[in-house]
Amino acid sequence: MSGKDNLFSPFGFSVDGKGRVDNNTRAFLTKFKGRKGPAIPNLASDASWTEVAATTNALIREFAAQGCIDKGFDANETAYASAIRAVTMIPAATEFAYAPYEVVRDQIVTGAEYVATENGFSIYDREAWLIAYAAAKKAGRIGNTACDWRTSLDLMQSQLPNVGLVNLFVSWYGTDLRAGECKLMPGVTRASFETMPHPWSCAGKSRGEVHVVSQVDDNAAFGGTPDDTSLIDCIKDMKARKLEVAFTPFILMDIPTGNTLPDPYWGGTGQSVYPWRGRITKAYATADKSAGVEAEVATFVEQYRVFVLHYAQLCADAGGVDVFLLGTELRGLTWLRGVGGSYPFVAALKQLAADVKAILPGAKLSYAADWSEWFGHQPPDGSGDAIFHLDPLWSDENIDAIAFDNYWPLSDWRDTPPNIDCALKDDGTLTALTDYDFLMGNIRGGEGYDWYYASTADRDAQVRSPITDGGYNKPWIYRYKDIWGWWSNPHYSRHGGVEAAEPTAWVPCSKPFWFTELGCPSIDKGSNQPNVFYDPKSAESAVPYYSTGLPDNLIQRRHLHSVLRFFDEADGAFEEENNPQSTVYDGRMVDVSRIMIYTWDARPYPYFPLFWWVWSDAANWAYGHWIAGKLSTYALPTELDSMAKTTTYAPRHPYIVDPATGKLDKQYADFFESIEFVRGSPIANVPLEPTTSEASAAINSLLAVLRAQNKLAT
Repeated sequence: MSGKDNLFSPFGFSVDGKGRVDNNTRAFLTKFKGRKGPAIPNLASDASWTEVAATTNALIREFAAQGCIDKGFDANETAYASAIRAVTMIPAATEFAYAPYEVVRDQIVTGAEYVATENGFSIYDREAWLIAYAAAKKAGRIGNTACDWRTSLDLMQSQLPNVGLVNLFVSWYGTDLRAGECKLMPGVTRASFETMPHPWSCAGKSRGEVHVVSQVDDNAAFGGTPDDTSLIDCIKDMKARKLEVAFTPFILMDIPTGNTLPDPYWGGTGQSVYPWRGRITKAYATADKSAGVEAEVATFVEQYRVFVLHYAQLCADAGGVDVFLLGTELRGLTWLRGVGGSYPFVAALKQLAADVKAILPGAKLSYAADWSEWFGHQPPDGSGDAIFHLDPLWSDENIDAIAFDNYWPLSDWRDTPPNIDCALKDDGTLTALTDYDFLMGNIRGGEGYDWYYASTADRDAQVRSPITDGGYNKPWIYRYKDIWGWWSNPHYSRHGGVEAAEPTAWVPCSKPFWFTELGCPSIDKGSNQPNVFYDPKSAESAVPYYSTGLPDNLIQRRHLHSVLRFFDEADGAFEEENNPQSTVYDGRMVDVSRIMIYTWDARPYPYFPLFWWVWSDAANWAYGHWIAGKLSTYALPTELDSMAKTTTYAPRHPYIVDPATGKLDKQYADFFESIEFVRGSPIANVPLEPTTSEASAAINSLLAVLRAQNKLAT
């Protein structure tokens, strides 16, 4: 078989009867990425141990250069991974991905009973995802601890050695952006199948009694709500791993394309498709500051309490959690005003805090506000009102921290003039978007601190308006980044532009900040607008301002690491004013152990996103906020070593390049990508005076890699 004939044959590759590529073809294809390294001389028979070690290390370097083994983290990447103390855990919508054991579902195939894995995709070859029930039972697979959750958590703890807290997101579904009409309930992807070792259940309801999520292109738009039993076991597993556990009840809006729901923002027919939960608000015709607002909020709160209190009790049943959040990013609700300018949803959160504290007395509580919500409400109605609307909650005795999801922009970068950010530095070089000093300089500065854009036209032209405050000279009340001013001062709300005579209940410096999400998409210029995400099914889908839309893992790493470095007193660039000590409690303004990076995923990398036919959001991974697989310039072998167990299937399309579009055929692209997953595990350098055991181990590791890659006879 010649390479030319093979590459352009109808099936493209030499395959066996099961559609698998043979080893000769795999070896042939890997030659395309070959490299001829520098000469490494043979060792003399009387070589010293030092010479043996030097030659071994030269081999290791060459193996890394050829992609046979991992090149590892560089110094900045190592520091970044080590700086992460807490992460969020998604997908939130997943019936069994949080289960710390394999769950299977019944499936009848040609009259015989089979079972299909729900969460063992990282453990077994594709051929074993669906197997006969008797074979699964004999193999001990049902309920076995080998599963995706454990693969993901093992990878996280290996790559992020200092993570001490995981914030678990768990979703129910909302059906309407009008608070008074929204139904809030658990959901599943299908109403009628059975699972083992136990059936799906949530809040006492079975699969057939709950909401079935809508579909996009014949696939479920979301995963289902996590099963209660597996959640309890998941929390216990994290505790056994010596991890602190945070818990976040999370709302996903299941409002599909073609809906005819009245829109609460413009009054017409049809609400936004799969919108952000922060857009839940009053009905369009309901007046602000009215009893109607209070009634609609009360209707929503009745369901919301069932949601939150169910999970508070579940956490108690699991033995408790360290942190419990009352919700996340419900800005449209916290901004609603009742009679006399009251904030009924904020009052409901206060009551909920007391009720959750009674169930979880040992947990620290807060509410994860949006980054545009946490500091106050300044309605765009020309009234001049500037209300510290969340202060009754932040100052409540049951609330332990001011928590918000941090998506501050740290750049305003353009590829074409004007690009004001690209300035000449003191050393005569131009600023780069990924410079630490540039990004860190825009944490207590830049957009949202020094200036804002008054219009889209101003943004396009980079015409910046300073943030000022006239006679009161308190510009910090308008700066969503100015946690320093907000934290250290008493708060006086303004009605009609006039300050109240008395401050709110907030006591300066009395509680720390938690960043319950800190995220940045891995996309070109992600730091320009880190709050946006790419998700074609949703009306919220967007790329950052002035982005090319191409993936960029480096800007994600630098954005997140810049924020971590800025607030961490252990970092060499830390300055005391960045994160001052409180005069009220023993700690700093920002608790760095509660900066929760968004996000890790229970579906382990690289299987997610590689198995795109299993998970419909896999295509979003390249541009999204996921950090697994993006921590280093190079893929890590701990992510890839078990991929050798996954069969590489031959493409069946007749062309490598689609003649109609000139683009690489997707089947071939997937295949070529799978060829990458033959790297060996990392091999540590040996010391300059090794023992024979150390030298032998390193050399034997090299030989094993060569054999596994068909570069040596076995």
